[in-house]
Amino acid sequence: MKLEEYFLNPGELIVSAKPIVVRTVLGSCASVTIYDKEKKIGGICHYLLPQAPGREQLSSKYGDVAIKLMLHRFLKQYKCKVEDLVAMIIGGAFIVFDENEIFFIGDRNVQVAVDVLKEYKIKVRQMHTGGEQGRKLWYNTGTNELIVKTMEKISIDDLYNPII
Repeated sequence: MKLEEYFLNPGELIVSAKPIVVRTVLGSCASVTIYDKEKKIGGICHYLLPQAPGREQLSSKYGDVAIKLMLHRFLKQYKCKVEDLVAMIIGGAFIVFDENEIFFIGDRNVQVAVDVLKEYKIKVRQMHTGGEQGRKLWYNTGTNELIVKTMEKISIDDLYNPII
């Protein structure tokens, strides 16, 4: 049976008790997956920047907000137990668009994921981070299977065309 497939845009997240495949494309952005081993519920977020600048600007385009929002859904909506959750961190490449403005966003995006997951005592099972290449990824929310492929360049076609 072929699962429904969704494309995750920057600033979005999905938590699903129904098995689906989520795909996305990352450069300096990062994604975090969370999976409940007992309930077989999976979730993934895709964020652009590490931390929201203030409480009035809370948005899931920021890693600290997106990861905590996803955890809130697992713990409150689905009544998951922290000890049943495992995570993976993907992305955070060093992508230079303008050599005059290098902020190491990729490194900071990965670090915020590590920090938030540590704060909540969520075990990180796998990391596919850093480097200088973008990534295409596919995540199965029902099995916690993750496929990551590195790519030389990210083009507009990668965002809007099937990537398998």
